[in-house]
Amino acid sequence: MPRPKSVKIAGAEIEEVQGVNLSLSTPVGARGDYAGRTTAPTLQLYRRARNTPTSEMFKFATNEDGRLELVDGTVVLENSRKKETYTINIKEAYIAGWQITQPPEDGDLVEVITLQIGEMSLAGNGKSQTFKVPEFSRGAA
Repeated sequence: MPRPKSVKIAGAEIEEVQGVNLSLSTPVGARGDYAGRTTAPTLQLYRRARNTPTSEMFKFATNEDGRLELVDGTVVLENSRKKETYTINIKEAYIAGWQITQPPEDGDLVEVITLQIGEMSLAGNGKSQTFKVPEFSRGAA
């Protein structure tokens, strides 16, 4: 199973990421048929916050000046033999959620950073595929 080798979002290297979840969905109608355009992918990063939470991601998530901050980044995954398997190149995204949890049986925080992605590519095994939500673009305003 691939696991995070390196994660960089908005120029910040995010340490101790232990899990990644990338999901896409296309709306389905009552009869099981196509019912609309594929939505923006959601990327969740699960991080063991042993020392401190990632303050840069908290800042982007709080949207303090009232404007949406679009970010870019790269997530490189590797297998158990330390061989790179997939690379997620994020061209446009925003921090849709930031959460910290302290499990009762654990002394360390768990940080979850959720990104909504407007444009990305997924590369692996010598192949690459790009996905873009047209309405999401920086130029579309």
